[in-house]
Amino acid sequence: MAESDSFIQEVSEEVRRDKMYAVWRRYGPILIALIVIAVVAVAAKGWWENSLEMRKAELGGQIIAADQIDDPAEAADAFLAIAESGEYDYPVLAGLRGAAALSQAGKLDEAEAQYEAIKNRAETDERFRDLAELRILMMRSETMPADEQLARLAPLAEDGSAWRLPALEFQAAAHLRNDAPEKALESMRALLALQQVPPAAQGRANELIEAIEALMPETETIASDEAPDDEASVEDEEKTE
Repeated sequence: MAESDSFIQEVSEEVRRDKMYAVWRRYGPILIALIVIAVVAVAAKGWWENSLEMRKAELGGQIIAADQIDDPAEAADAFLAIAESGEYDYPVLAGLRGAAALSQAGKLDEAEAQYEAIKNRAETDERFRDLAELRILMMRSETMPADEQLARLAPLAEDGSAWRLPALEFQAAAHLRNDAPEKALESMRALLALQQVPPAAQGRANELIEAIEALMPETETIASDEAPDDEASVEDEEKTE
């Protein structure tokens, strides 16, 4: 019986091996192919990520090199070349820097056209689009009609805007140009109420508030000085009657 059990066990093991070999012959190539595909995919992903980082580093180096050019017109050409041939977010960043260089070179119309192009790009991030608009308003702050400037600044100065702080500063200046000191004070006080306001911006806001408030009592004094004359004239009229 022992020999019979041993024979049966050997036969069973041989059958199992045959089944395993059959399964391997049928599915082994597929399994090997999947393993190869996985290895190739991981390698390709690593290569792609490395190429991406290298390309970003290259574009970043080009922007740094353009930023070191002293002549604004030459710097603008370098930045705009990157904006035309770059990838990822670099065309927008280079375009903003190029427009700023054009403005510095006195080419305001070309700078504004570049800012408008950035605003009209479908892939431009909303924050960069708002920044381009703000740069236009800053650049044209002395020549643009105050009402137009205020209308365009309004959405940038709203709560939640990424550029609310500088927008409030230029909003206050536009209110002053529009002979509305009270509204200018509102803009400056809204600025001071923001969190983490830089010391320089706080100083400018406080100085402007003090300057406006120093002028406003004179208007009130003049009004109060004129009031007794009006009252006296009314009393004289009553006495005459």
